[in-house]
Amino acid sequence: RLPYQDHHLLTDASEVPTIVVDPRRTPLAEAAQIHLQPRPGTDGALALGMANVIFREGLEDREFLRDYAHGLEAFQRYVSGFAPEQTARITGVPAKRVASAARLYASSRPAQVTISACATTHHSNGFQNHRAILLLSAICGNLDVEGGNRPWGHRVREASVDLGPEEVTSLGPPLGAAGHPVFVTHYGEGQAMRLSEAIEAEKVKAVFSIGMNLMMWPNSGRLKRALESLEFFSVCDFFETPTASVAAVFFPAATHLEREALIVSGSGTVRYRPAALVPRGQALGDSELIFEMARALGMESQFWDGDMQASFDARLAGIGLSYADLPRSGTPVDVQVTESPERGYLEHGFGTPTGKVEFVSTILEDEGYEGLPIYREPYWSPVSTPDLADRYPLVLTSGSRSRTYTHSQGRQLDALRSREPEPLAQMNPADAESRSIQDGDEVLLSSPLGAIVLKARVTDLLLPGVVSAPHGWADADVNLLVPDAGLDPISGFPPFKSSLCQVQRLG
Repeated sequence: RLPYQDHHLLTDASEVPTIVVDPRRTPLAEAAQIHLQPRPGTDGALALGMANVIFREGLEDREFLRDYAHGLEAFQRYVSGFAPEQTARITGVPAKRVASAARLYASSRPAQVTISACATTHHSNGFQNHRAILLLSAICGNLDVEGGNRPWGHRVREASVDLGPEEVTSLGPPLGAAGHPVFVTHYGEGQAMRLSEAIEAEKVKAVFSIGMNLMMWPNSGRLKRALESLEFFSVCDFFETPTASVAAVFFPAATHLEREALIVSGSGTVRYRPAALVPRGQALGDSELIFEMARALGMESQFWDGDMQASFDARLAGIGLSYADLPRSGTPVDVQVTESPERGYLEHGFGTPTGKVEFVSTILEDEGYEGLPIYREPYWSPVSTPDLADRYPLVLTSGSRSRTYTHSQGRQLDALRSREPEPLAQMNPADAESRSIQDGDEVLLSSPLGAIVLKARVTDLLLPGVVSAPHGWADADVNLLVPDAGLDPISGFPPFKSSLCQVQRLG
């Protein structure tokens, strides 16, 4: 039932106290002591409700909070409004289960909060929801302790090969810098979700892309129209894709077997991977293509004069290795990784302006955002847009992983297509019955932005009122239905996991 079944996780879940938060009933959820099924997009409220119980029952780590918490009193006042009964009204999780989960987490020390990179952040309030969840670790003193949530300070890191401050400044502000300054500053990159409006405003007139997939944008139909209006647009890929169909120039990409590479593992190994084959036709590796573009633009000196080995040396700076040290056979070289001691904050504090865990973020406040992890309803939801929900009463969540495909890749391969030939929209039997939909029926999945055709997969593994649709299908692009007006104000991430839809049986 899960795209990926990690049997170690399943075994551990049955042996140690485990709480799983997922609107689907997965094998991991069934092995857990407590399974919470919130309405998608309400994870922040659930975390705040658990914090309410922890504080109310005195289960917090008072010593840690006394010395290392900033803004704790304001946070406690805020979470006092998230009693289990109120949390239940928001999330749909019964009040008793909210309280039970809070008690289990707080009493099981050390405990770890494990979060997918996308599940909690791909919402219109994802940044603050994510903060609320992570702060549970601080409340219970589970930061930087074995078995809790520890930083990655002991990982092997390559040297940055980004352009320097002078070059970056000369290019002007990154895309999205005005709307999402915290994201752009701290991640060191632009927010590409703003690309459509930048093209429409003629701030971007040409795009050179490698591996770009227009189906990864919300309201992807809008981006397609914007790309078609550009003065120049190129793509580089292995196959003809929906993005390539819009481009003026298509660069064939060399596969990993046709290009050399430097592989740095964070756990402590470095290897040079030689090319196994000569690239076919005019195919180039990504780096080679970029070097050729740099040469054409007169920027060779900023790209090692096209010397791939020199670029490897630059990346290995600081690790104590050079390209010459790496076996040409691809055999890995071990790098000494020093484990960071536990509770490093005792010596140097936390990496925040206050040196403490910020329940009220000074960085956010300085940029005009709310410092507390405020909960807000999804951009489209039964609560925030009730009139819209009358016409589109189901919550749409997308992007669940497939064991057959990786995102949009692989659908050109017959061997994979035979295993998973078509996109399926999962829905609960109660929602299907009220719409006269049976398993395998062809259905129209729609939102205010458009509609796509899929087949129904009727299953009681999914929470009633929720529809889960896959991403990456060119002939049923679910992101056509997701609003790009609902980007998270801080991160700029799209609400792929929580919007609204309707499902109708065709025929």
